[in-house]
Amino acid sequence: MVASRSMVAVFIGALGIACAGSGVSASHAMAHPRLERGEVRPEASASRASPGPWWLAFESETLNTLIAEAGRGTALPASGGRLDLPAAEIGVSVAYVALLVQTLSLTYIDSARAAMRRQTQLITASPGPHDDFSQELKRREAGAAASMKKIDAQREAQLASLAARSHLPEERLQKAIADEVAARKQPRLAIPLPQAIPAALLANRDDIQLAAALYGIDPQARLAGTIDAAEDTGGSGQEADADLPGYPLFPEAVAQGRAEVAEALRRLQASSDAAVDANRRVREAKALFEQGKARMSRGEMSEIQMLEDYQGLMLDLQRLAASNGNLAIAWIALMASLGSRAPVVLHAPHAPDAAALRARPRMAGAVSF
Repeated sequence: MVASRSMVAVFIGALGIACAGSGVSASHAMAHPRLERGEVRPEASASRASPGPWWLAFESETLNTLIAEAGRGTALPASGGRLDLPAAEIGVSVAYVALLVQTLSLTYIDSARAAMRRQTQLITASPGPHDDFSQELKRREAGAAASMKKIDAQREAQLASLAARSHLPEERLQKAIADEVAARKQPRLAIPLPQAIPAALLANRDDIQLAAALYGIDPQARLAGTIDAAEDTGGSGQEADADLPGYPLFPEAVAQGRAEVAEALRRLQASSDAAVDANRRVREAKALFEQGKARMSRGEMSEIQMLEDYQGLMLDLQRLAASNGNLAIAWIALMASLGSRAPVVLHAPHAPDAAALRARPRMAGAVSF
Protein backbone atom coordinates (compact mmCIF):
# COMPACT_ATOMS: atom_id res chain seq x y z
CA MET A 1 0.00 0.00 0.00
CA VAL A 2 1.36 3.44 -0.90
CA ALA A 3 0.20 6.53 0.91
CA SER A 4 0.45 9.77 -1.02
CA ARG A 5 0.73 13.06 0.82
CA SER A 6 -2.88 13.82 0.03
CA MET A 7 -3.92 10.47 1.51
CA VAL A 8 -2.00 11.21 4.70
CA ALA A 9 -3.80 14.54 4.93
CA VAL A 10 -7.13 12.74 4.61
CA PHE A 11 -6.19 10.42 7.46
CA ILE A 12 -5.15 13.32 9.66
CA GLY A 13 -8.39 15.15 8.90
CA ALA A 14 -10.57 12.11 9.50
CA LEU A 15 -11.33 13.23 13.03
CA GLY A 16 -12.45 16.74 12.21
CA ILE A 17 -15.54 15.77 14.16
CA ALA A 18 -17.38 16.52 17.31
CA CYS A 19 -15.03 19.12 18.76
CA ALA A 20 -17.48 21.95 18.29
CA GLY A 21 -20.19 21.91 20.87
CA SER A 22 -21.05 23.33 24.19
CA GLY A 23 -20.71 20.30 26.38
CA VAL A 24 -19.74 16.72 26.87
CA SER A 25 -20.94 13.84 28.96
CA ALA A 26 -20.26 10.82 31.05
CA SER A 27 -22.98 8.37 30.18
CA HIS A 28 -24.51 5.69 32.38
CA ALA A 29 -22.35 2.61 32.80
CA MET A 30 -23.17 0.03 30.14
CA ALA A 31 -22.33 -3.64 29.96
CA HIS A 32 -22.40 -5.24 26.53
CA PRO A 33 -21.23 -8.60 25.22
CA ARG A 34 -18.13 -8.79 23.10
CA LEU A 35 -18.19 -9.48 19.41
CA GLU A 36 -19.30 -13.06 19.11
CA ARG A 37 -18.14 -13.85 15.62
CA GLY A 38 -14.48 -14.27 14.84
CA GLU A 39 -13.36 -12.84 18.20
CA VAL A 40 -9.59 -12.54 18.48
CA ARG A 41 -8.11 -13.09 21.92
CA PRO A 42 -4.56 -11.71 22.13
CA GLU A 43 -2.37 -13.58 24.61
CA ALA A 44 0.66 -12.14 26.31
CA SER A 45 4.02 -13.56 25.32
CA ALA A 46 5.67 -15.48 28.11
CA SER A 47 9.14 -14.14 27.55
CA ARG A 48 10.42 -11.31 25.40
CA ALA A 49 8.93 -8.74 23.09
CA SER A 50 8.57 -9.78 19.47
CA PRO A 51 7.47 -8.05 16.29
CA GLY A 52 3.75 -8.06 15.64
CA PRO A 53 1.28 -6.24 13.39
CA TRP A 54 1.19 -2.58 14.37
CA TRP A 55 -2.54 -2.50 15.06
CA LEU A 56 -2.08 -4.82 18.05
CA ALA A 57 -0.60 -1.81 19.85
CA PHE A 58 -4.16 -0.45 20.10
CA GLU A 59 -4.74 -3.29 22.61
CA SER A 60 -8.31 -3.63 21.35
CA GLU A 61 -9.92 -7.01 20.83
CA THR A 62 -12.64 -5.20 18.90
CA LEU A 63 -10.18 -3.78 16.37
CA ASN A 64 -8.34 -7.11 16.09
CA THR A 65 -11.63 -8.78 15.25
CA LEU A 66 -12.62 -6.12 12.72
CA ILE A 67 -9.31 -6.41 10.85
CA ALA A 68 -9.43 -10.20 10.97
CA GLU A 69 -12.95 -10.21 9.52
CA ALA A 70 -12.10 -7.62 6.89
CA GLY A 71 -9.20 -9.73 5.63
CA ARG A 72 -10.80 -13.15 6.17
CA GLY A 73 -10.61 -15.55 3.28
CA THR A 74 -8.12 -13.60 1.19
CA ALA A 75 -4.39 -13.02 1.19
CA LEU A 76 -4.76 -9.92 -0.97
CA PRO A 77 -5.43 -6.36 0.15
CA ALA A 78 -9.00 -5.13 0.01
CA SER A 79 -7.87 -2.85 -2.78
CA GLY A 80 -7.37 -5.87 -5.04
CA GLY A 81 -3.70 -5.00 -5.44
CA ARG A 82 -4.11 -1.37 -6.57
CA LEU A 83 -1.26 0.76 -5.31
CA ASP A 84 -3.40 3.88 -4.86
CA LEU A 85 -5.84 2.36 -2.36
CA PRO A 86 -5.22 1.64 1.32
CA ALA A 87 -4.87 -1.86 2.72
CA ALA A 88 -7.80 -3.24 4.69
CA GLU A 89 -6.24 -2.61 8.10
CA ILE A 90 -5.72 1.08 7.29
CA GLY A 91 -9.32 1.81 6.38
CA VAL A 92 -10.71 -0.34 9.20
CA SER A 93 -8.43 1.26 11.80
CA VAL A 94 -9.33 4.80 10.71
CA ALA A 95 -13.04 3.98 10.83
CA TYR A 96 -12.68 2.29 14.23
CA VAL A 97 -10.89 5.30 15.74
CA ALA A 98 -13.45 7.73 14.33
CA LEU A 99 -16.36 5.61 15.59
CA LEU A 100 -14.86 5.33 19.07
CA VAL A 101 -14.21 9.07 19.32
CA GLN A 102 -17.69 9.92 18.04
CA THR A 103 -19.29 7.58 20.57
CA LEU A 104 -17.20 8.97 23.43
CA SER A 105 -18.09 12.50 22.37
CA LEU A 106 -21.80 11.70 22.44
CA THR A 107 -21.55 10.36 25.99
CA TYR A 108 -19.67 13.40 27.24
CA ILE A 109 -22.04 15.86 25.61
CA ASP A 110 -25.04 13.97 26.96
CA SER A 111 -23.70 14.16 30.52
CA ALA A 112 -23.02 17.88 30.17
CA ARG A 113 -26.57 18.33 28.91
CA ALA A 114 -27.87 16.45 31.97
CA ALA A 115 -25.92 18.89 34.16
CA MET A 116 -27.51 21.81 32.32
CA ARG A 117 -30.96 20.39 32.95
CA ARG A 118 -30.15 19.98 36.64
CA GLN A 119 -29.05 23.62 36.77
CA THR A 120 -32.34 24.63 35.16
CA GLN A 121 -34.25 22.72 37.83
CA LEU A 122 -32.26 24.39 40.59
CA ILE A 123 -32.70 27.95 39.34
CA THR A 124 -36.40 27.35 38.65
CA ALA A 125 -36.83 26.39 42.29
CA SER A 126 -34.74 29.34 43.47
CA PRO A 127 -36.50 32.53 44.57
CA GLY A 128 -33.87 34.86 43.11
CA PRO A 129 -33.92 36.25 39.53
CA HIS A 130 -31.94 34.12 37.08
CA ASP A 131 -33.37 35.25 33.74
CA ASP A 132 -30.01 35.81 32.05
CA PHE A 133 -28.58 32.48 33.20
CA SER A 134 -31.79 30.68 32.23
CA GLN A 135 -31.41 31.97 28.69
CA GLU A 136 -27.75 30.95 28.67
CA LEU A 137 -28.70 27.42 29.74
CA LYS A 138 -31.27 27.23 26.95
CA ARG A 139 -28.64 28.28 24.43
CA ARG A 140 -26.20 25.72 25.78
CA GLU A 141 -28.72 22.91 25.67
CA ALA A 142 -29.73 23.80 22.13
CA GLY A 143 -26.08 23.82 21.10
CA ALA A 144 -25.49 20.47 22.77
CA ALA A 145 -28.51 18.96 21.02
CA ALA A 146 -27.32 20.27 17.65
CA SER A 147 -23.83 18.88 18.23
CA MET A 148 -25.20 15.50 19.25
CA LYS A 149 -27.40 15.34 16.16
CA LYS A 150 -24.46 16.12 13.89
CA ILE A 151 -22.10 13.66 15.59
CA ASP A 152 -24.75 10.94 15.68
CA ALA A 153 -25.28 11.26 11.91
CA GLN A 154 -21.52 10.96 11.36
CA ARG A 155 -21.40 8.03 13.73
CA GLU A 156 -24.22 6.17 11.97
CA ALA A 157 -22.48 6.58 8.62
CA GLN A 158 -19.18 5.39 10.09
CA LEU A 159 -20.89 2.44 11.76
CA ALA A 160 -22.48 1.34 8.50
CA SER A 161 -19.16 1.67 6.66
CA LEU A 162 -17.24 -0.29 9.30
CA ALA A 163 -19.90 -3.02 9.44
CA ALA A 164 -19.68 -3.38 5.66
CA ARG A 165 -15.87 -3.55 5.72
CA SER A 166 -15.78 -6.14 8.51
CA HIS A 167 -18.85 -8.11 7.41
CA LEU A 168 -20.29 -7.84 10.92
CA PRO A 169 -23.86 -6.87 11.87
CA GLU A 170 -24.15 -3.23 12.93
CA GLU A 171 -25.89 -4.19 16.18
CA ARG A 172 -23.04 -6.49 17.24
CA LEU A 173 -20.44 -3.89 16.30
CA GLN A 174 -22.31 -1.19 18.18
CA LYS A 175 -22.33 -3.33 21.34
CA ALA A 176 -18.59 -3.95 21.06
CA ILE A 177 -17.86 -0.23 20.75
CA ALA A 178 -20.22 0.46 23.68
CA ASP A 179 -18.10 -1.92 25.80
CA GLU A 180 -15.02 0.18 25.15
CA VAL A 181 -16.89 3.44 25.76
CA ALA A 182 -18.26 2.08 29.05
CA ALA A 183 -14.65 1.46 30.10
CA ARG A 184 -13.73 4.99 28.91
CA LYS A 185 -11.22 3.43 26.51
CA GLN A 186 -9.40 6.07 24.49
CA PRO A 187 -8.02 5.33 20.99
CA ARG A 188 -4.35 5.05 21.89
CA LEU A 189 -1.38 3.01 20.65
CA ALA A 190 0.74 1.54 23.43
CA ILE A 191 4.11 2.31 21.83
CA PRO A 192 6.49 5.23 22.40
CA LEU A 193 6.70 8.13 20.00
CA PRO A 194 9.53 7.58 17.47
CA GLN A 195 12.15 10.22 16.82
CA ALA A 196 13.30 8.54 13.61
CA ILE A 197 12.34 5.60 11.41
CA PRO A 198 14.81 3.13 9.80
CA ALA A 199 14.88 3.83 6.08
CA ALA A 200 15.02 0.06 5.46
CA LEU A 201 11.33 -0.10 6.35
CA LEU A 202 10.56 1.67 3.07
CA ALA A 203 11.22 -1.70 1.44
CA ASN A 204 7.73 -2.69 2.60
CA ARG A 205 6.16 -0.15 0.23
CA ASP A 206 4.66 -1.55 -2.96
CA ASP A 207 6.03 1.24 -5.16
CA ILE A 208 9.59 0.67 -3.95
CA GLN A 209 9.27 -3.10 -4.27
CA LEU A 210 7.96 -2.72 -7.82
CA ALA A 211 10.69 -0.27 -8.84
CA ALA A 212 13.37 -2.50 -7.32
CA ALA A 213 11.97 -5.59 -9.06
CA LEU A 214 12.04 -3.85 -12.45
CA TYR A 215 15.78 -3.25 -12.10
CA GLY A 216 16.72 -6.38 -10.15
CA ILE A 217 17.67 -4.34 -7.07
CA ASP A 218 17.62 -5.53 -3.47
CA PRO A 219 15.69 -2.60 -1.94
CA GLN A 220 16.95 -3.11 1.62
CA ALA A 221 20.56 -2.92 0.46
CA ARG A 222 19.84 0.54 -0.98
CA LEU A 223 17.96 1.93 2.03
CA ALA A 224 20.52 2.90 4.65
CA GLY A 225 20.17 5.29 7.59
CA THR A 226 17.06 6.74 9.15
CA ILE A 227 14.27 9.20 8.39
CA ASP A 228 13.34 11.89 10.90
CA ALA A 229 10.77 14.65 11.07
CA ALA A 230 13.39 17.34 10.42
CA GLU A 231 14.38 15.84 7.08
CA ASP A 232 14.27 18.35 4.25
CA THR A 233 11.81 16.99 1.71
CA GLY A 234 11.67 20.07 -0.48
CA GLY A 235 13.70 18.40 -3.21
CA SER A 236 11.76 15.15 -3.29
CA GLY A 237 10.13 16.12 -6.57
CA GLN A 238 13.40 16.99 -8.30
CA GLU A 239 14.85 14.81 -11.02
CA ALA A 240 16.66 11.78 -9.67
CA ASP A 241 20.43 11.38 -10.06
CA ALA A 242 21.06 9.42 -13.26
CA ASP A 243 24.06 7.71 -11.64
CA LEU A 244 21.93 6.03 -8.96
CA PRO A 245 20.92 2.37 -9.38
CA GLY A 246 17.49 1.84 -10.88
CA TYR A 247 17.30 5.32 -12.37
CA PRO A 248 14.79 6.88 -12.63
CA LEU A 249 12.04 4.87 -10.93
CA PHE A 250 13.81 3.48 -7.88
CA PRO A 251 15.50 6.69 -6.61
CA GLU A 252 12.30 8.64 -7.31
CA ALA A 253 10.23 6.10 -5.34
CA VAL A 254 12.70 6.26 -2.45
CA ALA A 255 12.63 10.07 -2.41
CA GLN A 256 8.83 10.06 -2.44
CA GLY A 257 8.73 7.49 0.35
CA ARG A 258 11.17 9.42 2.52
CA ALA A 259 9.15 12.61 2.02
CA GLU A 260 5.90 10.92 3.04
CA VAL A 261 7.40 9.28 6.14
CA ALA A 262 9.05 12.55 7.23
CA GLU A 263 5.74 14.39 6.85
CA ALA A 264 3.88 11.65 8.73
CA LEU A 265 6.43 11.89 11.55
CA ARG A 266 5.98 15.66 11.77
CA ARG A 267 2.23 15.28 11.97
CA LEU A 268 2.57 12.50 14.53
CA GLN A 269 4.78 14.59 16.79
CA ALA A 270 2.45 17.61 16.47
CA SER A 271 -0.55 15.41 17.32
CA SER A 272 1.33 14.00 20.29
CA ASP A 273 2.02 17.51 21.60
CA ALA A 274 -1.68 18.38 21.26
CA ALA A 275 -2.69 15.20 23.12
CA VAL A 276 -0.24 15.99 25.94
CA ASP A 277 -1.79 19.45 26.26
CA ALA A 278 -5.31 17.98 26.27
CA ASN A 279 -4.29 15.56 29.03
CA ARG A 280 -2.96 18.46 31.08
CA ARG A 281 -6.23 20.35 30.67
CA VAL A 282 -8.22 17.32 31.80
CA ARG A 283 -6.06 16.92 34.91
CA GLU A 284 -6.59 20.57 35.77
CA ALA A 285 -10.35 20.32 35.14
CA LYS A 286 -10.60 17.21 37.33
CA ALA A 287 -8.76 18.94 40.15
CA LEU A 288 -11.03 21.97 39.85
CA PHE A 289 -14.13 19.79 39.90
CA GLU A 290 -12.95 17.88 42.98
CA GLN A 291 -12.23 21.16 44.74
CA GLY A 292 -15.70 22.37 43.80
CA LYS A 293 -17.33 19.27 45.25
CA ALA A 294 -15.41 19.72 48.49
CA ARG A 295 -16.37 23.40 48.70
CA MET A 296 -20.02 22.56 48.02
CA SER A 297 -19.99 19.99 50.83
CA ARG A 298 -18.76 22.75 53.18
CA GLY A 299 -21.42 25.16 51.96
CA GLU A 300 -18.88 27.43 50.27
CA MET A 301 -20.22 26.83 46.74
CA SER A 302 -23.66 26.21 45.32
CA GLU A 303 -24.56 23.12 43.35
CA ILE A 304 -25.20 25.35 40.34
CA GLN A 305 -21.60 26.59 40.46
CA MET A 306 -20.24 23.08 40.97
CA LEU A 307 -22.15 21.92 37.88
CA GLU A 308 -20.35 24.61 35.89
CA ASP A 309 -17.04 22.95 36.78
CA TYR A 310 -18.52 19.59 35.85
CA GLN A 311 -19.50 20.82 32.41
CA GLY A 312 -16.01 22.22 31.92
CA LEU A 313 -14.58 18.82 32.79
CA MET A 314 -16.87 17.08 30.29
CA LEU A 315 -15.85 19.50 27.54
CA ASP A 316 -12.17 18.90 28.26
CA LEU A 317 -12.77 15.14 28.22
CA GLN A 318 -14.41 15.44 24.83
CA ARG A 319 -11.44 17.44 23.55
CA LEU A 320 -9.09 14.82 24.97
CA ALA A 321 -10.94 12.06 23.12
CA ALA A 322 -10.66 14.04 19.87
CA SER A 323 -6.95 14.73 20.49
CA ASN A 324 -6.24 11.07 21.20
CA GLY A 325 -8.19 10.20 18.07
CA ASN A 326 -6.11 12.59 15.97
CA LEU A 327 -2.97 11.09 17.47
CA ALA A 328 -4.15 7.56 16.63
CA ILE A 329 -4.97 8.66 13.07
CA ALA A 330 -1.46 10.14 12.79
CA TRP A 331 -0.01 6.77 13.85
CA ILE A 332 -2.11 5.02 11.20
CA ALA A 333 -0.93 7.52 8.59
CA LEU A 334 2.70 6.79 9.54
CA MET A 335 2.13 3.06 9.13
CA ALA A 336 0.40 3.71 5.81
CA SER A 337 3.43 5.71 4.63
CA LEU A 338 5.59 2.67 5.47
CA GLY A 339 3.40 0.42 3.36
CA SER A 340 1.35 -0.88 6.31
CA ARG A 341 3.38 -4.07 6.36
CA ALA A 342 6.02 -3.03 8.85
CA PRO A 343 5.52 -4.84 12.17
CA VAL A 344 6.38 -3.19 15.47
CA VAL A 345 8.12 -4.55 18.54
CA LEU A 346 5.48 -4.45 21.23
CA HIS A 347 6.63 -4.01 24.81
CA ALA A 348 3.59 -5.98 25.95
CA PRO A 349 3.41 -8.25 22.92
CA HIS A 350 0.35 -10.16 21.83
CA ALA A 351 0.05 -13.31 19.80
CA PRO A 352 -2.85 -12.63 17.44
CA ASP A 353 -5.16 -15.20 15.98
CA ALA A 354 -3.81 -16.32 12.64
CA ALA A 355 -6.89 -14.92 10.92
CA ALA A 356 -5.80 -11.43 11.95
CA LEU A 357 -2.68 -11.63 9.80
CA ARG A 358 -2.88 -11.29 6.04
CA ALA A 359 -0.08 -12.75 3.94
CA ARG A 360 2.80 -10.28 4.00
CA PRO A 361 5.58 -11.29 1.59
CA ARG A 362 9.00 -9.70 1.85
CA MET A 363 8.45 -7.85 5.11
CA ALA A 364 11.50 -5.73 5.82
CA GLY A 365 12.58 -5.28 9.41
CA ALA A 366 10.46 -4.12 12.29
CA VAL A 367 9.70 -0.75 13.84
CA SER A 368 11.27 -0.76 17.31
CA PHE A 369 10.62 2.29 19.49
